[in-house]
Amino acid sequence: MKKMPPFGHTALPKDVIRGMQKGIMSWSYRGLPTWKCPMDLAIYSDILWQVRPRTVIEFGSNRGGSALWIADQLTAFANGDFHVYSLDINPVKDLEDPRISFGFCDVAEPGAHLGLADLKALPRPLLVIDDASHMAEHVLAVLRFVDQVLELGDYLIVEDGNLVELGWEEEYHGGPLAALRSFLAETGDRYRIDRARCDTYGHNVTWNPEGFLLRV
Repeated sequence: MKKMPPFGHTALPKDVIRGMQKGIMSWSYRGLPTWKCPMDLAIYSDILWQVRPRTVIEFGSNRGGSALWIADQLTAFANGDFHVYSLDINPVKDLEDPRISFGFCDVAEPGAHLGLADLKALPRPLLVIDDASHMAEHVLAVLRFVDQVLELGDYLIVEDGNLVELGWEEEYHGGPLAALRSFLAETGDRYRIDRARCDTYGHNVTWNPEGFLLRV
């Protein structure tokens, strides 16, 4: 039997990841910092096409570039039948788009700012993206919160688990990977790692190792 690599292991060498990170942090979409690696842009595009989410909730807006990219992709894929909600502790104020609602959320305590009943009433399928503080405890808070509303057919993406490879694990208290380990242990068989997406270009050749999850 083939031995599975350790949780979070990526086939990308550390020097490649650290070299690519410089380019990723300088990449923009329509003039807005977007900070997505080229592999993940392709993987996201495939997910958006297959899932056709009618609602996207993004935790972590930065300047709004990724929300705008997602909205443009879904405009091509879904004939306008969708809405993107992008939430941040510093909400985007200088980008207006009828397809996107920018708002406030502190990911340390998402339940204090978002109503479960409101989220449950949103059109499905639902795509949730955690791309906020990356602190393990904050990521886990978001995952536990959205677990209360995600249903069969919904999709969850946890960004930047590879900060371990960048040498930032201690700074982020283990980061997204530590949160994912705890969350998957807690939720049992409610979620399945989407290996087809994680391993599209090789084992976890993504900035989001183990971070593409199906609600099953």
